[in-house]
Amino acid sequence: MKIGDAMVKNVVFVDYSTKILEVCKIMGEKRIGSVIVLRSGKPYGIFTERDLLSKVFLEGKLEEEVGKYASSPLVVVSPDYDVREAVKIMRDLKIRRLVVSEGDKIVGILTASDIVKLLGEGKI
Repeated sequence: MKIGDAMVKNVVFVDYSTKILEVCKIMGEKRIGSVIVLRSGKPYGIFTERDLLSKVFLEGKLEEEVGKYASSPLVVVSPDYDVREAVKIMRDLKIRRLVVSEGDKIVGILTASDIVKLLGEGKI
């Protein structure tokens, strides 16, 4: 199975300077675990629940810019990648999300929970 068939396509973007508290509200309202952080309109990094818990809450910096705590650089793959190859990348890099892009355009995110769902459905 290709990543393009399994990825989440509704990617949420925020600017580097967006305050973390605002990003938390967006993530809560949209029920998502990550956002892509843009700097000068270009993908810079990803801010995840893990970043929030392991970096931000330890210091109590909810009024800081999200970009300061985003994981960067992005780990990016093509939608043509096989899901099993994606699993190897995620395992080796110890990450739970892969950003999917076609050229310079981000078209989705593949998460560990997406993979678990596929396994449960017998699709991989």
